[in-house]
Amino acid sequence: MATGVKTENGKIGLGPDGTPLSTILEQAQARGLAVGLVTNTPLAHATPAAFAAHTGSRYAMAEIARQLLAARVDVLLGGGENAFLPQWWTGHYPEPGTRTDGRNLIAEAVEAGYTYVWDAAGLQAAALMHAPRVLGLFADEELPRPQTPTLAALTEHAISILSRRPEGFFLMVEGGQIDWACHANDAALAIGDTLAFDAAVAAGLRYAAGLENTLVIVTSDHETGGMALSLSNNGGQAFAMPDGTPFYVTWTTDDHTDTNVLVNAQGPWSSLATGIYENTHIYTLMAMALTASPELILDGSSLAYPGEPLTFAAHFNPITATLPISYLWTATGQTPLTTPGGAHSTAGFTWPLTGTYTLTVTARTPEVTLTARRFIMLRHQWYTLYLPLIQKRAP
Repeated sequence: MATGVKTENGKIGLGPDGTPLSTILEQAQARGLAVGLVTNTPLAHATPAAFAAHTGSRYAMAEIARQLLAARVDVLLGGGENAFLPQWWTGHYPEPGTRTDGRNLIAEAVEAGYTYVWDAAGLQAAALMHAPRVLGLFADEELPRPQTPTLAALTEHAISILSRRPEGFFLMVEGGQIDWACHANDAALAIGDTLAFDAAVAAGLRYAAGLENTLVIVTSDHETGGMALSLSNNGGQAFAMPDGTPFYVTWTTDDHTDTNVLVNAQGPWSSLATGIYENTHIYTLMAMALTASPELILDGSSLAYPGEPLTFAAHFNPITATLPISYLWTATGQTPLTTPGGAHSTAGFTWPLTGTYTLTVTARTPEVTLTARRFIMLRHQWYTLYLPLIQKRAP
């Protein structure tokens, strides 16, 4: 999902032959977007690593931690403090570091301009102080239950920090402990961790609700445990819904399965998330949203009568691009008009005389300036007169 290329199990950011692959996070970063990784597992675990590291083994966590910082990922929030500290060193959590190269990556990150936080209060302060880059490590390894900060809080603060970049941002959020609970066939933890992940999704949707250029994708990299729910008592683990209705959970394995997983998406390009496809299609969807060339479309009448009020609409596509700051409308015989930016804008004009007029709209973004033009012909308005017919009778 991070690169669009299937590779050998255990490899991170490399093709089957060991060739480094460009990730969607790196591509977003190259376009000037802010980028972030959030997880409730160690930051150097496989899923976050796949978006910003390149190594032959997912278990090379010391090297992955080094690469995450070398990649200048703007926001890194999760567990795994021990992979950032030298052996025998302790940080804010009890377990000593595991690095054998003697490097203190936390100190190096601070020297490189990161704000380092290790608790909920520090994370909130970093967001309020508009820290440009944040490294947050909230446990030796995974965040222990009950997780503090919650995955939802990590997501909210990551969005708060990243969304200040006018070019936009890319953020990957992982509820990684769902997988661990399913490996253990522990339905109670799997349900609880899924609800915690759902709260993080809600945080993302709240941010996207007021925007037209934000794509949100929710999916899984695989299924674990062959988990199945039934309303019939089949001997599985028993639970109750909020209304008291019982349901039962059974398992077929403690390992990964090849069961299809769900994909939910909202926002521009989300229609491409429908259907059944390979998991590499998730990368394709993200890449299309990221790289589609912007264009400006001008709609409205091209034929009218003098004095007729006309309304024209400008649409900026794709709306995943950096949206226009403003629209400038210029028309023959009219005073130039500036309208607010966004994915679309409208303007109204009236011409008093017949003839052909030119309307030009210019959309300005921090990256590009696009122009669209339309010709409008105002024609004579013909009227049909009906005269009375008088028939005179003969004398």
